[in-house]
Amino acid sequence: MHARTSFVACFAVALLSANAIGVEATYKYFAGYEPLTNVTKHSMIDLDLKNIADGLGSNCGENLNDCGATTKCPTNACQYDGAANTMAFPSAAGNCEFTVSNGAKDDNHNPACSNSYDIWSHGKNSVKTSGMRSIAGFASGAATKGSSASVPYKANAFISIMNKYWKSKGLDEHTWGHDMIDAAFQGTKIGDLDFGKTGRTFRKEAIQKGLVYMNVYPYVIWEMQDQINDCKLQTLTANDDASVKAWDEAVAFWAGSQTLDFAYGETIKDDNLLYYLGDKRCPNFKTCAAGFTGTAKVNQEILALFNRGKELARSGGTADCDPMNDIHEQIGTMMLAPFIQGTLRYLYKTRSGTQDAKTAGELWAFATAILPFVNEVNPAAADALYKRAWLLDFSGDYVADKSLLESTYSELGAGAGKGMITCADIGDLYDDPLTLLSAGTCYSSPAASTEKQDVALAAGLGAVAFVLLVAVIAVCHMKYKTEKKYEAILLKSSPV
Repeated sequence: MHARTSFVACFAVALLSANAIGVEATYKYFAGYEPLTNVTKHSMIDLDLKNIADGLGSNCGENLNDCGATTKCPTNACQYDGAANTMAFPSAAGNCEFTVSNGAKDDNHNPACSNSYDIWSHGKNSVKTSGMRSIAGFASGAATKGSSASVPYKANAFISIMNKYWKSKGLDEHTWGHDMIDAAFQGTKIGDLDFGKTGRTFRKEAIQKGLVYMNVYPYVIWEMQDQINDCKLQTLTANDDASVKAWDEAVAFWAGSQTLDFAYGETIKDDNLLYYLGDKRCPNFKTCAAGFTGTAKVNQEILALFNRGKELARSGGTADCDPMNDIHEQIGTMMLAPFIQGTLRYLYKTRSGTQDAKTAGELWAFATAILPFVNEVNPAAADALYKRAWLLDFSGDYVADKSLLESTYSELGAGAGKGMITCADIGDLYDDPLTLLSAGTCYSSPAASTEKQDVALAAGLGAVAFVLLVAVIAVCHMKYKTEKKYEAILLKSSPV
């Protein structure tokens, strides 16, 4: 066989071998990630989010300046009940008024109007050994979570940035994520924002998005940190006797149960978690795999990084701990990209005129997720964003505020993640594929680095398959060189 033909055949075998890995998976894939432990129950936290959103009722359609005027925005029309430990849900009439639960579980009311506060507080779908997992539990106890670990929850590179910023704004240093949601439910003041004056629709957006952006996101970060802590202490059986348990849990909380059995690159249609957010935002910015369609490029990159980290966790050597920490910092940083896109989208929508409560509420949620990291890079950019999102003062210049935010991209995140977010990763804002609304002003480098291209390949094949492919290609290359050398010898020894 000719050397070139032999190499091509060998390469084909390599591809087939790579794609064969993981076909007989023990556990269902999360949109391209194969967990090695059973984290299906963890992933069902997205069903809690769905139930909570379903119980928040319909929008009132009010504008921010309507609330406070009793004629335009009656108390019940704009607010949930403010009594402690209660949650209002819509009346049977389905209008803007509420009937109120006293906190006791009511299994007789309309399932479409479930007690959202109770589900947030106590959970409903995600079962764990000690009972029911709740989103409120993610942030409560944050001051002491993992206190005996080498890096406690509060000392994580990302969480410590968030803690420092929200403390500077007068919020509890550790439980700010929990407290924001509770204030939105209760219609009370937190820091500079009084949820009692924002209207019901604003509060709905704050609740259903803030639960993910300010509570689930930090917990995904923590699960990766938990895995790294185990690696450093060489206690890799601490998580249910499985060396990758905490890492798998991070993916489960990022992707959610609605991605189970979805193939790599497949776009999910209905979910609430962070993976879905990437796919939802990418058509607005032409950052999907196929421009305006397909899965988000950022999801491809994050999946590749999760797969790489899983293999490091699986090997479990002390030499793998620092590289795993770098990957955790890269993942945590890349997860900020959809938050930035959402912030830009709603900065644009609130740039002038009368702000409707829904749009302002969405800006609040997205901006709140990135404010601590923006402040680390450029306090002036954070102040301008805070003025709009928290002070509800939209008098600033949209173009100037947007440019300030764009200037922070290259330094956002933590550790090894800094520099991963580029203007090309965020893209330009479109209304639809034909209408450019707002172009980015920060382009200065190629859209994708060689490293990011490698990451995309690793995502498609999975980390194990990628490593195997590289190894087999190396063998093929050696085989090719040997056969070429042998052919040269034969040519020299052959009679003319």
